[in-house]
Amino acid sequence: MNEMKWYIAIPLSTLSAMLLLFSYPPYNLNFLAFFALMPILYVVYRSNLARTLGYGILFAFLFYCLYLFWMNAYMAMVGVAFVTVAFGGFFVLSLLIINLVSRAFPKYRAILVPFIWIAVDFGRSFGFLGFTFGSIGYTQHNFLPFIQLADIGGEQLISFIIVLFSAGLVELVPEIFRGRAFKLKEMSPYYIIPFYVSIGLIALSIIYGWVRLSEQIPDEPRMKISMIQGLSSPRTTWKEEKWKTLRTLTKLTRESYWEEEDLDLIVWTETAIRTSLRPNLAYGTSYHMRIQRLVQEAETHFIIGSPDNYYIDEGDELNEEYLDELYPTRGETEVWTNSAYYLNPQGEIIGKYDKIQLTPFGEHFPLGERIAFLRKILDNFTDSAGFTRGTELMVFENEKMKFGVVICWEGTYGYFIREFVRNGADFILNISNDMWTQTKAGHFQHFTITKFRAIENRIWYARAANDGVTAITDPYGRVVGILPIKEAGYLIGEVGPNLRMTFYTRYGNILPKLSLAVLIISFVSSIAFLIKRPANSVRET
Repeated sequence: MNEMKWYIAIPLSTLSAMLLLFSYPPYNLNFLAFFALMPILYVVYRSNLARTLGYGILFAFLFYCLYLFWMNAYMAMVGVAFVTVAFGGFFVLSLLIINLVSRAFPKYRAILVPFIWIAVDFGRSFGFLGFTFGSIGYTQHNFLPFIQLADIGGEQLISFIIVLFSAGLVELVPEIFRGRAFKLKEMSPYYIIPFYVSIGLIALSIIYGWVRLSEQIPDEPRMKISMIQGLSSPRTTWKEEKWKTLRTLTKLTRESYWEEEDLDLIVWTETAIRTSLRPNLAYGTSYHMRIQRLVQEAETHFIIGSPDNYYIDEGDELNEEYLDELYPTRGETEVWTNSAYYLNPQGEIIGKYDKIQLTPFGEHFPLGERIAFLRKILDNFTDSAGFTRGTELMVFENEKMKFGVVICWEGTYGYFIREFVRNGADFILNISNDMWTQTKAGHFQHFTITKFRAIENRIWYARAANDGVTAITDPYGRVVGILPIKEAGYLIGEVGPNLRMTFYTRYGNILPKLSLAVLIISFVSSIAFLIKRPANSVRET
């Protein structure tokens, strides 16, 4: 194998990072994603393992540092550096495995690459650092005919096709320069079949998408909802912000139900109020009594984002049925949850969901109890909060339909939203507070991911943001209503029940599981093969 010169490999690795970056919001040059991995794959094929590590770090860290620059708003540069290393490391791992496999089995590398990429990428969404931002399928959020296939294989199937196209085209490019690209008899099928298979899959996906998009959505039943975008600043103390926030929420809420008197649900976003709603309604504080009177005035159901706070005795397990008897000052161990409350028209809490998928460093410190000294260091740079994760998937219900409420980044996990739908949710309501990101990039990267949740499960997906993107997406990923970011207001729209139980909803992430099996087999086989034949050569490309 002729090693690639560093002065060629570095620009190519950088080019891959930039092509991938510009595929995502706010740039939205979606087509670049199909070519973004070509330069780095070409570099990996012509490099040894050590150099692959170096070039992979350049590609992955440069991409994530620029892609997630908006995290600086709440994690400071030390936080951006951490997430760049943590999540860029998965890209590096993929490239290292690809390098080994390509040296052991060069004829099969084009077909193995997408399986390896998907397996590692899917693994990134689990654990205490679970994170899906940067999955390549999300670049195609505006290419609606192409991404309808997500109702079969989820976003991972879209990613698979994109990576297969890049891997196949990398094999074809050298043949183009040799003048043999379309002389099929002169080329080995190992190097052309993956590319033509990817072209076929893209074509079939688009045809499938056109068929799906031509389907009619039933007009009934429908729920009419109003989502309030209040712009409550998380950068001020609650003492400074609380009355201003309540005045804004009250004004917008009244304007919305004066406009539409038959609202079925009014939504206040994640942490719309930053004091515990449940115990303070029990105490009868003047602030929370005003909220209750507003609910009674509107004569409709409310979802309100607010923390819950109470103490329990050390070692006790909380029984959710007795939350109405718990007060913050009783017990030994303090518990905080990021919660969504469901109130009836009388202003009574009839349901509560506690966020399960907590945001690392924003809502909890992973392994904080085991690495206490590191937590103390990072707490100087982040707004890390000591929330306790919820334990139960709640599905709320009114006279018309059932719905699940998820909070903030929970909407980015396909396997998580799928469980709400399997538990009977007709649509998903996502309450969020993205104001801390302060950037269009952060707002729209978060929002566009959630389009896939609608398509995967064929559900209506309503997203209410304190700031960010407040919008309603139909079961085909089409945005049917949206508010401008950075402007206080309200969005009134209708949502309906899920269209049907999709293949993805029923069977889940079959492709990533298959990909993991392929990765393990190919990795172990490659190690064994290379140990036996250390001088094994790779086809020059």
